[in-house]
Amino acid sequence: MDDAMTENYLMEETKDSNALAPTELDSKKACEHDTRLDEQIGIYCLKCGNVITEIRDVMGPFVQPRRGRRYQEEEQCNGDSKPELEPKDKDKKDNDSRAITINTSHNEPLSTESDNVWSLIPELSKKMHDHQKKGFQFIWQNIAGSIQPTLMEVESERRGGCVISHTPGAGKTFLVIAFLVSYLKLFPDKKPMILAPKTTLYTWYKEFMKWEIPIPVYLIHGRKNLRDFDETPLTIPGVPNPTSDVKHVLDCLEKIKKWHLHPSVLVMGYTSFLSLTRENSKYEHKKYTAKALRESTGILILDEGHNPRSTKSRLRKGLMKVETELRILLSGTLFQNNFGEYFNTLCLARPKFVQEVLKELDIKQKRGNDKNPEKAQHLLETRARKFFLDDITNKIDSSDDEVRMQGLNMLRKITSGFIDVYESGNSDKLPGLQIYTLLMNLTDVQNELLQKLQKKMVGSSVFPLEGELMVTLGSIHPWLIKIATSADKFYTSQELNQLEKFKSDFRVGSKVRFILSLIFRVVKEEKVLIFCRNLEPMKLLVQLFEEFFKWKKDGEILLLYGEQDLFERGKVIDKFEDPCGVSKVLLASITACAEGSMEEDKYRRTTWKEWVSNMIFSEDFVENPSQCQAEKIEDDILREIIENDESKAIHMIMKNEKASKN
Repeated sequence: MDDAMTENYLMEETKDSNALAPTELDSKKACEHDTRLDEQIGIYCLKCGNVITEIRDVMGPFVQPRRGRRYQEEEQCNGDSKPELEPKDKDKKDNDSRAITINTSHNEPLSTESDNVWSLIPELSKKMHDHQKKGFQFIWQNIAGSIQPTLMEVESERRGGCVISHTPGAGKTFLVIAFLVSYLKLFPDKKPMILAPKTTLYTWYKEFMKWEIPIPVYLIHGRKNLRDFDETPLTIPGVPNPTSDVKHVLDCLEKIKKWHLHPSVLVMGYTSFLSLTRENSKYEHKKYTAKALRESTGILILDEGHNPRSTKSRLRKGLMKVETELRILLSGTLFQNNFGEYFNTLCLARPKFVQEVLKELDIKQKRGNDKNPEKAQHLLETRARKFFLDDITNKIDSSDDEVRMQGLNMLRKITSGFIDVYESGNSDKLPGLQIYTLLMNLTDVQNELLQKLQKKMVGSSVFPLEGELMVTLGSIHPWLIKIATSADKFYTSQELNQLEKFKSDFRVGSKVRFILSLIFRVVKEEKVLIFCRNLEPMKLLVQLFEEFFKWKKDGEILLLYGEQDLFERGKVIDKFEDPCGVSKVLLASITACAEGSMEEDKYRRTTWKEWVSNMIFSEDFVENPSQCQAEKIEDDILREIIENDESKAIHMIMKNEKASKN
């Protein structure tokens, strides 16, 4: 129904209207039109007086309502803000203020052939760290073939997607922004599109604002977030006020059209991309957005690009249909679960990786004996995946160290040219980073509850996910089992009612007790960030902090969770990072560290994945961290907690020596 209303709103009675086509106005030129919008007539030419588009066929975005404060901030990012107008322009009639203006002053070519790409960003280059400068050149060499403009056409065969696998916090966002500024100066017709998880969209928004980038940036909002940028209803005479869904579509169309016509950057979440590229729609506006995003994108940036890694993922299938092979995949944790998914991620970043694998591993390809080289892409990908898993993965999984190194060397040979790895993000000005993993012993109450649960789960395939949730909650604090939705599948009502008495007793939950002990020792000088797997532990910790430290929610205690919209999360992060603020602790609902006892196997699986990832990108043999305990505790606070651990709540302490910095 909403799609039909949108279509009617856009098209009105013109069944076969091409109002959505980005070049329609140009196609109707009888002179060098100087167009204006009259809300009674439509779009007309100031020179010849012809009506280019009648008012009933005008797209909503040409009627500019008053914008909210956040939208005005976004317009500064877009280069469209009103303060950029010359004083004489302000005296013109209202029609002038409705013209869509784009700042294209950045679109000047290099002045001399001897210059390299560094001359394009003289100011930004001064702010880059060494690893970012290396990454900047690495991207240029993959995307354009060279950092020398005169060699770019010669080196065109080297062009393809690449991966920037830098540790979180190492400045990947700024690196990509600097690259795009330089890239659009040489290739203004390329249309960059940045796709990111909803949780990082605010970071991109802030970074573009922070560095005052002279390129229009259009951020596609989710329906929920659009209200923060549009306070006044959009109206067109004679047409009913649009619904919020219709306004969202109009907002998307306006920004995609601007991005399509002028050098600029389009930013959106993966969910928005899926919605806007849905196939086989009968509505013209959806056909237009899908076609524009798939066919017009010149360079595709995939933030946290390791997420759509399954071949069955609808998102990955949609991303593979974007026609450009020029891609930059950003990830701090490139290797996830297995080598099959790793292969899928590399193909997403660099579609030609399929051909490169076959050329290296397929004897038919090497000899040129393939009788059917023009196979469908998905068939080639399936074939390449098989060679990849058989010839490389099986060697890496071998217990023979020599065979394993053979597999790792083969993998590095075919990937090192398009994967840039940076594993350290620490500054010399910061104190050393110490990374420990603690496996906690269960209290008597926890042990009794989880033993009952384990007996019910052994040999039974019933409710495996619910059972794992019970283990997670019970390992934090027994009372959390009582409020779990599936608790009655494992415990009687009498057993659950008895747990109520433990609600405010932090001593019966080993992990909760450790958290309170840690915060008590550090909170005077440090802020604390706590990740939780679920919302229930966050609520319990809020209650305990209020009771024992007399803190207040939204004051000393801040929460970050999935139901918050994009800019709400951004506000919380800004508040926590404010050195003059009152906040003490931030609770974030992201998968936390592993629990002890029944969770120990899960921890070992996780550290195995980290170890494999290190082995892929390291020239030296790296010892599996899940096999060794920390020999020395160098953190003063942790050492103090251990010395006072009379109840022996800590089962085992692991230290990631490779990632820790003194």
